[in-house]
Amino acid sequence: MQDPVINLPSLSDILKDNPGWLDEAITTEAAGRIIGFPVCTLNTWRSRGDGPPFLKLGRHSVRYQRRALFQWLAARQRRNTADRGRDND
Repeated sequence: MQDPVINLPSLSDILKDNPGWLDEAITTEAAGRIIGFPVCTLNTWRSRGDGPPFLKLGRHSVRYQRRALFQWLAARQRRNTADRGRDND
């Protein structure tokens, strides 16, 4: 049995219909789905000063911008296991 083909919209298609999509402030739950980590991990990272940048909008209100999440992920791309990234040159 063949896997079904999933046609995802391109980023340019998404932005054409929703120009502010990348800069929307999303919940911790939604941010976790984007980067593939549970909410508890994001909460721990925030308390330690690690993880992706976030917005503190009130005493108990935390949000993440999609653009910052994608940039955070992109900064962690590596070509091989010996690649320490630009931060560790």
